[in-house]
Amino acid sequence: MSIELFDARMLAPLVQFLQRHGMRAESFLYRARIAPELVETGGWIGKKQAYDFTFDVVKKTGCRDAVYLAYLDFDLSHLGPVAMALSACKTVKESLEVGLRLGSVAYEGNEYFLHIEGDTSWICYREPRVASAGQTFINDMTLTVYTNLIRTLVNDDWRPKQLLIRKEHNDRHREVSIFEGCEAGRHSDLTALAFPTEFLSRRLPQAIVAETACHAWQFGPEDSGPTVERLHRLLKSCLANCELPTLDEVAGMVDASPATLKRRLREGGTTYNGLLDRIRFDSACKMLADPSVKVEEVARQLGYSGANNFVRSFRRMTGTTPEKYRREYLSVSSL
Repeated sequence: MSIELFDARMLAPLVQFLQRHGMRAESFLYRARIAPELVETGGWIGKKQAYDFTFDVVKKTGCRDAVYLAYLDFDLSHLGPVAMALSACKTVKESLEVGLRLGSVAYEGNEYFLHIEGDTSWICYREPRVASAGQTFINDMTLTVYTNLIRTLVNDDWRPKQLLIRKEHNDRHREVSIFEGCEAGRHSDLTALAFPTEFLSRRLPQAIVAETACHAWQFGPEDSGPTVERLHRLLKSCLANCELPTLDEVAGMVDASPATLKRRLREGGTTYNGLLDRIRFDSACKMLADPSVKVEEVARQLGYSGANNFVRSFRRMTGTTPEKYRREYLSVSSL
C-alpha cells in the first residue's frame, strides 16, 4: 500500500466550470472532504479525493466532456511550483522534461515522460494503480493540460492531430474545439499526446510565469518514513479547514483501511494520535510566536473543542502552558 497525494490547485478549472454553470462548487468539494482554500492556494489532498471529485462533477452535471471543457481554461498558475520551474528553462524540451519530472511529485503515483519517434514526439502519462472510478476522466484532464501547455510554450494556435488513451477508446474529445479533427487511438499502458519534434528545440517565450502568487509545496519531517511523511503533509493541509479528520476518515481519503494505516504508522515509530500531536504542536508554536493571535484562536484553528482542551494538550506535550511558552519565546527572540 502506497499513500498517494495530489496538489489540489489542479482542481481549480473544475471549480470554475461548476461556478460558470451556476452550481455550488463548495458542495462538490465538501463531499470529497476538500477545503476550498486548498484549491485556491495549494495544498495536499488524497489522490482518491481528487479523482472522486472529478467523477462527481461529470456525474452531477450530466456533461460527459465536462473535464475537457473545464481544462480549456487551464493556465500555468494551476501547476503551482511547477510553473516557476518551467519559466526558468531555456528551451521547450528542457521545460517539458522539468515539468514532467515535477509532475510526479505533485501527482504521486503517476509517471510522466517524453517519447521521441523521429518527427513526432509524445508527452506520455502512465498510472499503474486505479484509485477511483474518476480515473478515466483524468485522461481527459491530462490531455487537455498537455495541449494547453504546448500552446503556451510554443504557439497559441496549435492544435493536436493525434492522441492515445489508455485502455479505452472514447470520443469525448471530439466535442471540444481544440481537438477538432484529432485522431484518437487506444493504448494498453499509457495516455499520450503527439506534437512535432521540432518544437523541442524552440526557445521559450520571454514571459510564461504564472500571474498569481505561488505557494511552495510543504513536506513532512525529513527523518520520517514515506507513510508518516505523506500523512503529515495531508493532515497539515487539512488544518486549512480548521478540522483534523479521524483515522477512519483519513483511510477513506487515501484509499486504505484504518488497520493498514495503524500498522504503517506503528512501523514508522508513531501512532495516529502521536502524528496529530506533532502537527498541532508545530502549528501551535508557530502561531504562538505571534503575540496578536489569542490562545482561543490557536485552539480553534487547531481543531480543539475549546481553549482548555488545547492548554491541557500543550502542557502534556511541553510541560508548560501556551502563555508561558509565548512569554519565553518572545523574551528570547527580543535579545
